[in-house]
Amino acid sequence: MKFKSLFVFLIIPVFLIAQEKEAVTLEKIWKNYVFYPKYVPGFNFMNDGLHYSKLEEGKIIKYDITTGKEVGVVLDVGKISEKGLEKIDGYSFNSDESKIMIRTETESIYRRSSKAIFFMYDVKSGKMEKISDLGKIQYATFSPDANKVAYVFENNLYYKNLKTGKEQQLTIDGSFNHWIFGAADWVYEEEFSFAKAFWWSPDSKRIAYMAFDESKVKEFTMTLYKDGAYPEYQTFKYPKVGEDNSKVYVFLYDLESEETLPVDLGDEYEYVPRVKWTKNPNKLCVFKMNRWQNDLELVLADAKTGETSTLFREKNKYYVDIHDNLTFLENGNQFIWTSEKDGYNHVYLYDMKGKLVKQLTKGDWEVTDFYGVDEKKGKIFFQSTEESPLERYVYSTSMKGGKRKKMTKSKGWISAQFSSTFDYLIP
Repeated sequence: MKFKSLFVFLIIPVFLIAQEKEAVTLEKIWKNYVFYPKYVPGFNFMNDGLHYSKLEEGKIIKYDITTGKEVGVVLDVGKISEKGLEKIDGYSFNSDESKIMIRTETESIYRRSSKAIFFMYDVKSGKMEKISDLGKIQYATFSPDANKVAYVFENNLYYKNLKTGKEQQLTIDGSFNHWIFGAADWVYEEEFSFAKAFWWSPDSKRIAYMAFDESKVKEFTMTLYKDGAYPEYQTFKYPKVGEDNSKVYVFLYDLESEETLPVDLGDEYEYVPRVKWTKNPNKLCVFKMNRWQNDLELVLADAKTGETSTLFREKNKYYVDIHDNLTFLENGNQFIWTSEKDGYNHVYLYDMKGKLVKQLTKGDWEVTDFYGVDEKKGKIFFQSTEESPLERYVYSTSMKGGKRKKMTKSKGWISAQFSSTFDYLIP
């Protein structure tokens, strides 16, 4: 199948470029939004690569990618009589799209963290059920087999068996400003850009999660000016330069044995900026980093013992960037990584022993976004500054080598969203 771009049926998000002699004013920037990109909000590709879904006025509607026409309504909240489900704030499908996680009454906490009421909708039966009666929970996430949901409530980690309805609390020591299980502290949310800190194993038999000991972190009080005559005060753990950070640990919970196993990370680390399962459900990858953030080690943890071994290590005199581009390939023998080690950010292919197989992109330019891998066709997709540091364009290239292919024709700063099969993109 030839690669296709949706130029006809969907709005193409490109930056509006001012004419050469046109004045740039504050009104144009902030009042009329002349220079804002056009985009399609709430757009999600579906598994088959031929459809996408959108949330519109309380309905999740399915569309045909090739025509842009509506082909059906997946869920109409107006036809559901469930109490507390008057408005949908967000939704996500499980792995086979047989169930939908519905989020409502969302309450923001910090920049990336929030809590909400979650419901689970069964597409086939039309059954809607509330995930938990505890109250507003955080980060409700389906297991890969869609039979379970994990979430955080008041700094403790829980999971619910959707077949039996049993809700189980996995940790008991979570408390505000002391211990957090399964969710990130303020520092990680701001500096490492994530708030959910638990991950299902590929076979749905284990949950890896982080634990934050904030007991030695000093507190900071922030003044919040809201609608009232008097300000409100919020006190939270905030480590300033040179002060104690949270002590961070990683654990593995086995759902069958109901046992918790610590991951042996040793003592010589300050941060754990990422955790990710490999394609092997018995191998967990954990990032370890020093406080200077110039020494990064990726370790593989044995899910049965907690023992670790080094997969890969990268050092830099100044700084090592943390990103989400680590991609373990389906063959189980290789992974993709992006790095600035040659002076520019590029894409590399490694084997599972940490040995470099090939540098996939190279040149005096930067890879500024990595979109993923089409393993069947042996291609990677990325955004780069190859043509100009003032512009961004989307490219593909073969993992075996060869010329890069530019995926779009528009001029400016172009990003992309790809379908699950990489047959379509929205620039």
